[in-house]
Order: sequence, then structure tokens, then C-alpha cells
Amino acid sequence: MITDRSALTGGKVDGYLYLSRDGRPRELALPGLEVFARRGAGPLDGDLQLPGGLWQASRARALAENMRPSRSRGGRPRRRLDDHQIDAWIERLCRLEGEERLTEYRRQAERLGPQLEVTPDRIAALRRKIGAAIGSQQIPTSNRPLAARQAGLPFDPDRIERFDALIVALRSAAPQSRHGLAPSSTSFTVQAFWEAYFSNYIEGTTFTVDEAKSIVFDGALVANRTADSHDILGTYAIVADHEDMSRTATNPDEFLGILRSRHATLMGGRPAIAGVFKTLPNQAGMILFVDPALVEGTVREGWRRLAELDTAWERAVYTMFLVSEVHPFTDGNGRIARVMMNAELVRGQQSKIIVPTGFRTDYLSALRRLSRDDDPSVYVKALRFLHDYSAQIDWTTHDTAEADLRTTNAFAETDDAPRLRLLRPVPLA
Repeated sequence: MITDRSALTGGKVDGYLYLSRDGRPRELALPGLEVFARRGAGPLDGDLQLPGGLWQASRARALAENMRPSRSRGGRPRRRLDDHQIDAWIERLCRLEGEERLTEYRRQAERLGPQLEVTPDRIAALRRKIGAAIGSQQIPTSNRPLAARQAGLPFDPDRIERFDALIVALRSAAPQSRHGLAPSSTSFTVQAFWEAYFSNYIEGTTFTVDEAKSIVFDGALVANRTADSHDILGTYAIVADHEDMSRTATNPDEFLGILRSRHATLMGGRPAIAGVFKTLPNQAGMILFVDPALVEGTVREGWRRLAELDTAWERAVYTMFLVSEVHPFTDGNGRIARVMMNAELVRGQQSKIIVPTGFRTDYLSALRRLSRDDDPSVYVKALRFLHDYSAQIDWTTHDTAEADLRTTNAFAETDDAPRLRLLRPVPLA
């Protein structure tokens, strides 16, 4: 019977496999694997039969048996999980399988306890831990996700690990600084138009440049595309407002408030979802974003890590991924993520980052690489490239900006278009 700490993975742990058997204990050394089989009950209700005479302990059985005390021997990992590990496992089961299923595991464990020789006090301790996960009990715990769940703000610990990996990458990367535009200059307004234009275009809200200018500067909404037109207007209203774009949060509550407020403006043409966190799961391709019940807690926990970053560049790159990875809204997540990123840059008097159509594939690939493979290196390089690129565009007038953008393939739409390169001859300082 695969049980004790091996029940979590159904296999070896650091080169050890822990079993129980209806017979005397046995130890077996194999190449790359040491097997430790203790005496224990045979197959019980709910256990899963595997090929070759093996059985996999049911969730309920594994939870009960891991509550039995144990200690490390001979330098190998202890046979059973410690308190912190059990709390982490219970929180994960609650998050992935739900409160009803976890409650049923508790009931089954209570019934199986006597057959497994798990004492009543240990079953009672398991009952309290599960109660903490489902919100009916308060217990002391060293496991941060379980503590947050008890406080009513559960978060996604897998995402937090990914955020931590990005922070490590940013802190070890070379410094980055590109001066921003003066707030009262025409250049700031010109750049804001192109920022709104491209931020919507790469999300599929496509207009010609002339249509976008008519929407933004003349208020001429495109026929039969009122909501799309408002998306452009809403984005521009935020990014052209230097005072608003200079606002950054000093605590998680403020960050959530700014995030909702800006989203409400951005998606003003879609009032049913504007500024409202999602109630249904969302995904892009194979990436399933944070569960709706974990959105607020994950944003809060992720925001707290901003204190570990020193520069506007680092904070901007991190903030964009935080919002994008959580995907807190039904629609407009990419656009609001880039708004929140550029707010950090404006606050730090740095150049904004514009993501033109010609770099869309590279940008999304970098995000996927971090989301799927926990590899932040490509994402950091892509955002550095875009920061340099955006700082080199001549934003003096719409004509000079468009000329630079066209020369550098900013409007390229297909995957086989030439990769976006900085073609301007003036080197960066």
C-alpha cells in the first residue's frame, strides 16, 4: 500500500518509497530507490488497486495515516508529513477539489481511524485542520495559504511562487532606466494615443489609425461598434491623464481600489463588467488563470512583494505580470495590466512601455513562457527591449511618431512578418 508521505505523489520521495503491508516490516534497496514497508492494514474501502499487486491509499486514508507521529531516521525524510506539510496539503485539496470533497475525506478518515490504528486525538487534530480550511475552525498554523484561507482571503500559492521567481530574476538583472516624457508636453498626449491604440489592437479591438483618431479626438464612435469605440476612449482617458497615471498604491486595499477604478474607466462601454472582478474562471489556450474565489487574496499577496523591488522598472514589469497572471476581470485584463505597469513607470519618471502589434507574438510568448514554464528570463528581456524601443520613438507629433512606428515594423500583424527591431540610428544614452 503506497501511503504515508508517498501517498501525496503516488511514488518515491527523494529516493525513498514508503509503503505499508499486511505482514512484517520489510526494507529493500534498489538502484536509485530505497523501499520501507511498515506493518499496516490491508486494502480498505476507497483504496485504489494498481498493477503488480500494489495499492494506492485513498485520500482519506492517507490523511489519517499522515497524522500519526513520526521522525526522521538515518538521515532519510521522516515517514509522514510534519504539521506544516499536512496543513499545506489540506489547503491544496480544499483549493483544487473543493470544500464538500474535503469534508467527505474527513468523514471517511474518522471512520477509518480505528482500522488504521490512528488514535482519536490525532483524528480530532485532522478534523480541526480540515475545519480551518473550510472556514468552520480557527487553528494556529505556520502555513501561509491556510492562514490566509482562515482569514477569508485565500490565495493561489502556485502563482505566488511564480511571482517570487520573477522577483529573483528582476533583482539579478541589469539596471534599466529610460527617462519619461514631460507631463505637460504634447509628446505625452501623442504617446498616450498610440499607447491606447496598440493596447487595444493587440487584444483584437482593431481600428484603422484614422478611425481611432476620430474616436479619441472627435468623439465619433464607429457605427455598430459602440462598446469597442468606448474601449479606445476609456484607455486613452486613463493613459493621457498624467495625474492619474502618477498614482501608485501604498497598501493592498489601495491597489485593489485603483485597479477597479481604472478598469471601470477603461471598460466604461461595457458597464456590466466594468470594475467588477470575474465570477467565472477564464483562460487563454492551456493557461487557466486564478480561480475567481482566489483573485482578491492572490492580488493582495502578490502586491506585498512589491516592497522587495527598488526601481520603477522592476516594479512596472512585476506589476504587469501580477495583474496579467491573476486575470481578475472578465475582459480587459491585458489592457489594464499594461496600464498598471505604465503607472509605475510614470510615477518613477520613466518612459512608458508600448507594445505594438509587430511585437505581439513575442510579447505573448514571453508571458506564456513564464506562466507555463516558470521561466522569467524571456519575459524580462522582452520588456527591456520594449522599454528601450518606446524610449527611442519620436513622440513630438503624431506624424513623427507614426513615421518611426511604421519604419520599425510596429504595425506588422502576421507571425511571419519581420521581427520588430530598433532601426533608429540614434543610440540610447
